[in-house]
Amino acid sequence: MLLIGVLVLLALASLTAVQTGQRWFDTRQRESEQDLLFVGEQYRQAIESYWREAPNSVQQMPRSVDDLIRDKRFPFPKRHLRKEFRDPLAPAQAFAELRDGPLLIGVYSQAEGTPFRQSGFEGLQKTFNGAQTYADWKFSYGPAALSATPRGTAPGGQGPGAAPAPVVPAGRKR
Repeated sequence: MLLIGVLVLLALASLTAVQTGQRWFDTRQRESEQDLLFVGEQYRQAIESYWREAPNSVQQMPRSVDDLIRDKRFPFPKRHLRKEFRDPLAPAQAFAELRDGPLLIGVYSQAEGTPFRQSGFEGLQKTFNGAQTYADWKFSYGPAALSATPRGTAPGGQGPGAAPAPVVPAGRKR
């Protein structure tokens, strides 16, 4: 009888440990998603800043993340992005880059999995509603983003809505 009681107690302890572990994992995943939204928005804002804060009113898109970190178009290099951020969901992988030809227009995560957050996005992130993968969360400023707001023609000489060029992992130069 004592043995059965001990087995039941062990089973309950195991079940509690599994549930606690799953809750911890889910909480950590949600925190990583929030970090991804913050970091991705930092990239998007840096690309927009690079475009808008052009010397001599000659607007252009960056060619690399390095251009965002150290914009050499100015006499004293300007920083649109403090540093190259790692992907919070896949720290071993670099962010993938969205490109319009040789121009950098955005980044996205290469992490596997389906986001917990499926709704409640606003502004430029409203396209994230119902995303099936983290790669669907694209943080961009360029032809696709410009077509959503009446801000004129897209950078790079193409009209709004032009399809971006193939993806290159961040950190790799063309």
